[in-house]
Amino acid sequence: MRSRSRPSGRPLDPAIDVAVLDATRRLLVEVGYAGLTYALVAERARSSRPALYRRWPSKAHLVYDAIFPSTSDEPPPDDPSFRSHLRATIGRIDASYRRPEAREAVPFLLAEIRNPQRRSSIVDDLLAQAHHDFAARIAQAVLEGELTAGTRADLLLETVHAAALHHALAHDAYDPTFADRLATLVVEGARSHPSPAERQPEVRPERIATTMRDRTLTTRDGTRIVYRTGGRGGPALVFVHGWCSNLTHWSAQLQHFASSHRVLAADRRGHGRSAAPARGYTAAQHAQDLLQIVERERLRDIVLIAHAGGGPTAVHFADRHPGLVRGMVLVDSNISGRTTLGRPHSVDRSPLGRLVDQLTGPDAPARFEAMYRGFFGPLAGAAGDAAVRDATQVPLRVARADLASLAADSEGAARRFQRPVLWLTAETPDVRGIRALFADVHFGVVAGSGHFPHLEVPAQVNAMIERHLTLIEARSAVP
Repeated sequence: MRSRSRPSGRPLDPAIDVAVLDATRRLLVEVGYAGLTYALVAERARSSRPALYRRWPSKAHLVYDAIFPSTSDEPPPDDPSFRSHLRATIGRIDASYRRPEAREAVPFLLAEIRNPQRRSSIVDDLLAQAHHDFAARIAQAVLEGELTAGTRADLLLETVHAAALHHALAHDAYDPTFADRLATLVVEGARSHPSPAERQPEVRPERIATTMRDRTLTTRDGTRIVYRTGGRGGPALVFVHGWCSNLTHWSAQLQHFASSHRVLAADRRGHGRSAAPARGYTAAQHAQDLLQIVERERLRDIVLIAHAGGGPTAVHFADRHPGLVRGMVLVDSNISGRTTLGRPHSVDRSPLGRLVDQLTGPDAPARFEAMYRGFFGPLAGAAGDAAVRDATQVPLRVARADLASLAADSEGAARRFQRPVLWLTAETPDVRGIRALFADVHFGVVAGSGHFPHLEVPAQVNAMIERHLTLIEARSAVP
């Protein structure tokens, strides 16, 4: 399900959302919906009432987000069938309503959304997206022969939702066989009684695979990572964003390739909607975070596509897990040997160290914004403006740490990688230097772009990636 929109304003720290929503759930149990106030939540979450109001315009919005989060921590089921998907959906709905905070809040939320305007702002968009996602999953099941044409997505979703809600309210203990029995009943009933006469929301076959889902994963060190995945087909394409960027900057690529490939992009720790812990801003740790996501999604045959400061993460991942990686695409990336930063603000400070120094002091936010804006070409337009806004939401301590991590060696890992690499740039590359790094490297140069070709000229980038994937397939076919 897509993420909820937030009012514009000062940069948002994803960690605040986590703390506030957790505090809301706890307080619902302690004081009830009627006793819940923004002041109590702000105090418990160590936030402020203005910060809460910037994110949630009413108590109902806040409680709805707390009870029905827009991302899922659950791993995908081992069984990819529609029946398995339905069982998991039923289990999630039942669990949502069985929690004590939901039992306290749901009656009040039902009263709140009787107001049409409030209903529209809280749930209508989310319900529409849920119905669209479910319709896409049903359309895929029809293509695969699990369901018959004419199966009604809206009726199936409302049936399982109502039954799961009733089960949660009517039974103190969860019956582990309930989801399986209900899924069997619904699937068999849908096969026996399709409704072709009633018009359904159209979900064209080519759109089925492009439905994206946002998920969350908690790493071994307790960091919450948000990622987006969808599509089908191999090899899987795993996108790694650069410095102070986020997964949405790959949207043009995710949508383009999802019709023929499984696709995945994550917000690296400290970026986007992922949590920003005190440490872990190294290529090695980013690669470890990515491995946990890849393992959870059971991806075994991948092509890494990384931008700029995400390049070291990609080569470290490939170096540590060569059996998983069939090739790489590095977009205007940074691969270098170990460098010394030097003492902060000293005359012997390295160029990279001086950039880190620019991100300290009272004027650091303004300098950072100006620096980041300089990454874009004159034709970047709204996409460039949005990326700059995204960058300014990254905490400066994260920006400094991630930038400083580029001083670590990534050349060694690059030299050991033997699979095809596309070195894609906005300017003429150092061909001799790059060929000295990679055993099998190919070059592509886009026209009319700054440092973010995948945002500024996505059609050119997509075409070059497609060509490189053809090359990877050809290499794999050679005995």
